[in-house]
Amino acid sequence: MSTINISLPTKMYQDARAALRIRGYASISELIRDALRDVLYPRVTENGFTPEFEEAVLRSAAQPFEKDHVLETNNDVDAYFRQLAYPKNTHTRRKK
Repeated sequence: MSTINISLPTKMYQDARAALRIRGYASISELIRDALRDVLYPRVTENGFTPEFEEAVLRSAAQPFEKDHVLETNNDVDAYFRQLAYPKNTHTRRKK
């Protein structure tokens, strides 16, 4: 492990000392390592997502099922994508 020296403004040092007690850090070094991890290595949840992505997934999962498209067969999939490519009212066949 490498050792570094840093200078902190007095107020920041006092706030860091207070954080030791509040957050349960054993030392200023532990607090600084934890803060650097947040900057250098984005945290992931127990599911392996960033907190922001997990929140988006959970919001999406909470949406009503009525809006879901259930595609059970290959024909369902084909029909769904055909209607996306050629909406009913805008697709016309060319005359030969």
